Amino acid sequence: MDAKEKRGLIVKNAVFFLLGGLLVFAIMSFTVVNNLKAENEDLASALDISRYEADRLLADAKAQLVSGDYDEAKSTLKTLFENQPGSEEAAEGRELLITIEDEEMDADKRWEAALPDIREEWFNSMAERLWAESDEDRAELEKNLNKIITEEWEDAKSKVREEWANED
Repeated sequence: MDAKEKRGLIVKNAVFFLLGGLLVFAIMSFTVVNNLKAENEDLASALDISRYEADRLLADAKAQLVSGDYDEAKSTLKTLFENQPGSEEAAEGRELLITIEDEEMDADKRWEAALPDIREEWFNSMAERLWAESDEDRAELEKNLNKIITEEWEDAKSKVREEWANED
C-alpha cells in the first residue's frame, strides 16, 4: 500500500467516523429533547394545578385579608372564581368577598375620620423639619459669611474696578 492509498483510507475512515458521530448525536438529541419537552409539559401542568388549587387560593385570600391587603385578597378570590367556580372554596370565597368589602369600607371610614389629625401632625412634623434645615443653612451661612464675601469680591473685583474707572 502506497502513501496515497493510506491517506485516502485515513480520510475515508475519518469521514465515516464523523458521520457516525453525527448520527448518534442526532438520535440522542431527538430522544432527549422529546423526553424533556414531555417532562416540561407535565411540570407546567402540575404547576398550573397547584397555582390554581382552590384550598391554597382561599387560604391566600384569608391571609391577605388579615394583613389588610384588600385589593390583593379580591384579586386572589377572582382567580379562585375563574379557575374553580363550582368548588366549595369558591362558595366560601364569595362570603369572604363580602367580608373583605365590609372591612375595606370600615378601614376607609376610619381613615377618613382620622385623616384631619394625621394630616395636621404630618404637616407640623414637616414644618418643624424644614425650619430645622433652614436654621442649619442659616447658621452655616453666618459662619462662612466673611469667606463667601471675600471669594465673591475676588471674582468681582476687576469688573467693579472697570465700572469705577468708567464713572470718571
